[in-house]
Amino acid sequence: MRKDIYLKREIIYSVIFIIIGMVALISFIIGFEKPMMLGIAVGFTPTGVGMLLIYHKAEKHPELSKNLKLEKEERNIYINSKAGHTAFWVSYWYIVIASVFSNVIDVSMQRFTIFTLIVMPIIYFLFVAIYHRKY
Repeated sequence: MRKDIYLKREIIYSVIFIIIGMVALISFIIGFEKPMMLGIAVGFTPTGVGMLLIYHKAEKHPELSKNLKLEKEERNIYINSKAGHTAFWVSYWYIVIASVFSNVIDVSMQRFTIFTLIVMPIIYFLFVAIYHRKY
């Protein structure tokens, strides 16, 4: 895929993320489903702004554009796919075991969810690092 088409498509995606985040923020301000809209706004807006900055800068700097091209290299796609697969199953069994022992361990659902949301990316990036060394 040509670099300019790829960058323009990614910029469009980042703008869509920002729009979704802004709509959720407006919904939060007017009081509609406050906790959920805050979470959506906090998730989508910074992600969209970060993507927009990265891809907009990549249009002007060829060295950053080269790094983005390496991201789509077949080896890296394979490693990320394999790491995602393994991290999914580790996270799945973690949740199954936590559900089985939920009567024994007295932890609120909110704390369990926050802990899980922190642990899952750590597991994924750990497997990415392991598979980069392996392959």
